Amino acid sequence: MALGLGARLRATFSLSSWLQHLIIWVGSAFARLRLGSTANSLLQIKASIFGFRHSSPLDSRHIRLLRLPAPSTRPSACPELTIETFPIVECPPYIALSYTWGPPEPSIAPYTLSNRRIIRINGRPFLIFPNLFDALTHLVGARPGQYVWIDGICINQADLAERASQVSIMNTIYAGAKETVIWLGPSNPAAERALSKLEEMATNAESQIMRWGKEQSFGDAFIADDALALERSGLPPMTRSDWSDLASIVTRTWFSRVWIIQEVALSSNPTIFVGHRSIPWSSLGNAALLVVGSNAISGIMAFGSGVQDFHLVQGVAFASNLQILREWCRGDESPYRDVITSHDFLAGIDIDGQSLSAALLKVLLISKGCQSTCRQDRVYGLLGIVNHIAKWTNAPVSSLEINYSSSPDKVLTDIGLFLYHETESLHLLSLAGEASRSRVLATTIPSWIPSFEIAHTPILGPNYKSVSIFSASGSSTAEFQLDETQRRLHVKAASPNLGSIEELGEEWPDLLAGRFLSTITILLHCGGTYKYTNQPIVESLWRTLIMDTNLFERPAPSALSSSFKSWFLMLTITAILEAFIKPPRFAHDIFDSLEPLFILSNSLDSTNLLPTSDEMIHLLRRFGCFPDPTVPVMTESEGNEFMERLGREAASFEGLLRATLLFSRRLARTVRGLLCLVPLTAQIGDRVIIVKGCPTPLVMRRVIEEEDTFRLVGDTYVHGVMYGEHVATEALWRDIVLI
Repeated sequence: MALGLGARLRATFSLSSWLQHLIIWVGSAFARLRLGSTANSLLQIKASIFGFRHSSPLDSRHIRLLRLPAPSTRPSACPELTIETFPIVECPPYIALSYTWGPPEPSIAPYTLSNRRIIRINGRPFLIFPNLFDALTHLVGARPGQYVWIDGICINQADLAERASQVSIMNTIYAGAKETVIWLGPSNPAAERALSKLEEMATNAESQIMRWGKEQSFGDAFIADDALALERSGLPPMTRSDWSDLASIVTRTWFSRVWIIQEVALSSNPTIFVGHRSIPWSSLGNAALLVVGSNAISGIMAFGSGVQDFHLVQGVAFASNLQILREWCRGDESPYRDVITSHDFLAGIDIDGQSLSAALLKVLLISKGCQSTCRQDRVYGLLGIVNHIAKWTNAPVSSLEINYSSSPDKVLTDIGLFLYHETESLHLLSLAGEASRSRVLATTIPSWIPSFEIAHTPILGPNYKSVSIFSASGSSTAEFQLDETQRRLHVKAASPNLGSIEELGEEWPDLLAGRFLSTITILLHCGGTYKYTNQPIVESLWRTLIMDTNLFERPAPSALSSSFKSWFLMLTITAILEAFIKPPRFAHDIFDSLEPLFILSNSLDSTNLLPTSDEMIHLLRRFGCFPDPTVPVMTESEGNEFMERLGREAASFEGLLRATLLFSRRLARTVRGLLCLVPLTAQIGDRVIIVKGCPTPLVMRRVIEEEDTFRLVGDTYVHGVMYGEHVATEALWRDIVLI
C-alpha cells in the first residue's frame, strides 16, 4: 500500500509540473496572438493552483522579508524574489516600501482581479496589482540584492490574526528600516519639473518656517503667482504652470491613504521615487510647509491666481500635516521642535501633552480626511505613531486592541468614548456632528462621536498658542454623563438658546457666481447696526465670514475691510455680467434685480464697503453696458486689467474666506438676529445652542419623539457670542440629551 501511495504522489507531482508547463505554454501562445485577457486568465489560474503560500502565521515578534535579486545583465519581465522569516530584533538591514494598493493616480480606473500581474516568490507565482509590480520592478534595478518589507506580500492578508499582530508592530517595522522607499508611480514631464521645483522650494524653507514660528505669524502670498509676495515668504517665482506641475505629484493617490502616515512619520530615511527619479522626503515635506505657511495655499484658490485647483490644495495640506507629524515624532532631534511646541494641535483641550490620549487625539486631528480600504484602519493605521510617542516619552503604550472582527462603527465609537473618558472635555463636541462625517457614518454612530473625516472643517483647528481661544460657554467647566448602553450623552445647555435658524445664505459656488441676494436679505433683516457688537452690519458680515481672524490674530485687523470691498465688487460685477449672458438682456431690468443690495448700500451701509447704485451705474457705463457719450468706455485690455487688479486686491480676504466657507459652511441668521457660519447640512428650524464646557456654539436638530433630545449637526461660529457674552448676561443651564 505504501508503494502505491508513493506512486500516486509521484504521479500527481508529475501531473502538476506538466500542467504548470502546459498553462505557461498556452498563456504565452495566447499572448503572442494578442489574446491578452485569455492569457492573463490562464496565468492567474496557474498562480491560484500552484502559487506561493505563506508559511505558519507570524506573531508580533517576527516579520517576513523579501530578498531582491542580485544585479543581472539579463533583466527579467517577472521579478524573482525569495522570502525569509526573521525575529524582529535580529533582522538584517532592510528597506520598507510605502505605496498604494490601488492605482497611483485618481484618473486611473480601479484595479480588478484581472489586472493582477505575476511575480515569483521562492520559485512560485504570486499575484500582485500593477502599482506594486511597477514599484518592485524599479526596486530590483535601484536596490538590487537588498531585503525589503512590503505589507501586501510579507503579511498574509487573509489571516486576520496575523494582520492584527503585524499591525501592532508597524511602528517598529518602519522605525527599524534603513530606508523607506515612497513609490508614487511612473514619471512624466510635469512630474520631473515638479520634483526640481520642490527641491528649489526646500532650499531656504527651514529658516523661513523657523522665523514664522518665532514671530507667531504667516506669510502674505495670497496671490500664487505674485513673485514679490512669494519672495517675501521664501518661495521661488511660481507661474500657473509651475503650480499645475506640482499638482501632478501631490494629487497622486498616495497622498490620501491613512497607512502612509506612520510609514513616513516613523522612518529614519524616507525617499520619494517617481519613476527612476528620486528626492528626499524632506524636500517635499519642507516645501509643503512653506507653501502652507506663506498662505500661497490660499492664493492657489483665489480670484487672482487662475489656478483654482482644490485637489492641489488638499495634496499640499496633506503633505504639510505629514511633515508636522514626522517632525513631532523626531522629538528633540527635530529642528522644528520649538515651532511645533508653539502650536496648539489639541483643539484647546487642556490635558497632559505627553499622555496617550493627547497623542492619539493629536494624530487623529492632524490626519483627518485620510482614506483607508478598511474603515477600521482609520484608527489602527495611526496607533503605531501613538505607541512610538509613548515609548519616547516613557508613557505606557496603547492598550487599545486591534481587532478586525470589530465593525468600523464600534471601533470609532470606542475611540470616541475613550477620548471623552480620558480628556473629560466637551471640546470634542466641536469636532463631532453629522456634518463632520460621510453619509456612511451619518446615522450609524452617535452624532456626538468625532469621526475625524474631512467632510466638514471644524472651527477648532491647529493654530499658534498665541491666538485667543474661543470660549462661548464662558469660564464654565464641562458637566456631562455618558450612557454607553444607550449611546447617549447628557450635557447642560444654555437657556435661552441662541435661537433657531430662520434664514440661510448662499453656498460658496453660488456666491462666486454672483448669487448673493439671500445674504443681502439677511443683513437687511438685521438692520444697520449689529446689536450684539454695535458694529455696522456690513462690518459684522465680513468679520463673520472669516470668523473674525486673519489666521494668527483675533479680532481680524480692520485693514482687511478694503480687500472685502474689492471682493464684493467683483461678486457684483459677476452677477451683472452673468445676467447679461442670459436673454432678455435689458440693462435696467438686470440692474433692478439687485435692488436689495442697493437698498442696503445706499441707506444702511455706514462703512461704504458695498457698491452703491450710482457707483455701479458709472462702472457699467465704463464697461459699455449703459451707453453714455460723456463716459469713456474701457477697451477690452483695460477691462481685463481692471478686473485683474480688483482680483489681486480681493485676494487676501478671499484667501481667508476660502479657509472658512469653501465646501463646508454658509451664512445664517437665527430668530434672535445672530449672524452665524453654519454647516452646509444645517436646516431652517435647527437650534443654535451653547453647551456648558464646549468652546463653540453647536447646531442641533431636535428629535421629535423626545423632549430635549437632539442630534448634533455641527459646530458654528456666531458673531458676538464666541467669548461668553451670551452666558454672562442671561443664561441658565438646563439638561439636554445628545444621541
